[in-house]
Amino acid sequence: MKITDWLQRHPVSGVTVERDASLEQAAQALLEEPECRDIYVIDADRRVVGHLGFRHLAGVLLSAHRPTHSRRQMLNRVARGPVHEFMDQRFIAARLDESVHHVLHAHMERRIEDIPVLDEEGRLEGVIRLVDLVRAAIEPSDDSIG
Repeated sequence: MKITDWLQRHPVSGVTVERDASLEQAAQALLEEPECRDIYVIDADRRVVGHLGFRHLAGVLLSAHRPTHSRRQMLNRVARGPVHEFMDQRFIAARLDESVHHVLHAHMERRIEDIPVLDEEGRLEGVIRLVDLVRAAIEPSDDSIG
């Protein structure tokens, strides 16, 4: 199955913020999409230029604050600062014409949960989540990975 077909059946838009957004703004955007665990940093032309994962964001928070019990409590304590200082500029991404099998391999090899799908210009088209791949593998339907 091609990634374009997968995204039609499993539309996940992903969370984006501009590169000069504060960490507080990024955290707020993430809180508005509770199923997403990653933030994709975009430039003025809406091209993805970086990635900020929840674990990375939590690490920044935990270095300056005592840990708390809930995700919301942690993200509400975010210090102000620009996202581009904390984002990873190197991240794995998929293209629309690739196969889902290729993305599955990347998920398993790199131990990541979400992979952004970018168009030819580098703009976010959607996100393939590992949880959706697992669900498709175990639930009998016309929605198989292959």
